[in-house]
Amino acid sequence: MKTALVVDDSPYNRAILSSILRKKNLTVEIAEDGEKAIELFKKSDPDIVFLDYVMPKLNGVETLREIRKLKPSVITIIVTSISASEDVEEARSAGANGYILKPYTLEKIYSILRKFNLIEKTEK
Repeated sequence: MKTALVVDDSPYNRAILSSILRKKNLTVEIAEDGEKAIELFKKSDPDIVFLDYVMPKLNGVETLREIRKLKPSVITIIVTSISASEDVEEARSAGANGYILKPYTLEKIYSILRKFNLIEKTEK
């Protein structure tokens, strides 16, 4: 079974995204900040990580850089409500595989899961 790590300082956002991923039969780990995410990452070795951009302690890009040191091949998606082009470029240069804006749709999440072969290409 595939595993996802959802990192967001908002309990609501963590719950929503986790629910979406569980409905697609992914095991889901959750963290409320970058430091906890790195600890969980070491234990759970997820296939994909959804990182909120704005968080206390370590932001999403700082967390991404640390995660990339541990496992350069992990799929990482930055999730944010900020659409500034410099933030997108910073996330890409840090190694993000994708970037989605809040509020996101189910189809956007499913599209990412299909793109990285975490669900079947024909699955809706």
